[in-house]
Amino acid sequence: MKFLIFFVALLIINANAELTCEERFGVSLCNECQNEVWDFGRDPLGCGFFSNLFNEIEHSSFFLKYNLTVYNEIIKNSCSADFSCSYDEGKKIWKKVEEKCANELTVYIDWSANPSLLDHTVVSSYATILSYYSAVPEHNSICHKTSSGELCGIEAIKPLVDWLKKEIPEGNVQFSYDFKYVYKKDGTRIQIPMELVGYCGECGKNMIKEYKTWMDNFSVPDVILNNVFGNNLEALQGYFSCPLIL
Repeated sequence: MKFLIFFVALLIINANAELTCEERFGVSLCNECQNEVWDFGRDPLGCGFFSNLFNEIEHSSFFLKYNLTVYNEIIKNSCSADFSCSYDEGKKIWKKVEEKCANELTVYIDWSANPSLLDHTVVSSYATILSYYSAVPEHNSICHKTSSGELCGIEAIKPLVDWLKKEIPEGNVQFSYDFKYVYKKDGTRIQIPMELVGYCGECGKNMIKEYKTWMDNFSVPDVILNNVFGNNLEALQGYFSCPLIL
């Protein structure tokens, strides 16, 4: 399985509501693609579940100090809020992004690279499409309660945090967008152990069910399947299997 929440959520270049589009992308004037993903990135409701959730995590102390108290509270609040999203609602959004970001979506991305070295506009284009396609199964995965009553968004992250505290106790890390590596502040790259990525528990099995049902009923956007997964549906499905197939 993949880690619940992070595989998709870490793709999202979220917008701090206090920043302008130009400040977020570091430009003097946003182009139509940047404006398009910026507008959707500020929508905290419905299919914008990811943007709101990760924006809060990104601006908390989690990535700096692995603060699970803050992280857990964000997950609980997000899962207790009303949620409503359909495939058609999400599709209306990502189709607009495909139109406005046509050039950006032709740019090659090394998803294992240090995120700080990648083009935010290009990554944001893919992220918006993928997040709006996956909003329903990811919400249902993160907010699923285990037999012990714990939310999977909280339960599934514990082994990762334990490993990070031992491997990089100083914190301040970034994950590659394919979630194979973690980057330290100085740029050092460390591979994430396969036993963490490939663990299959109650949360993983529920996630597999949610994503399998969703992908069986609704086609993956072509630009994601072709440009991110090399036009290989099996490669995409491998991220939602026990054990994980990479």
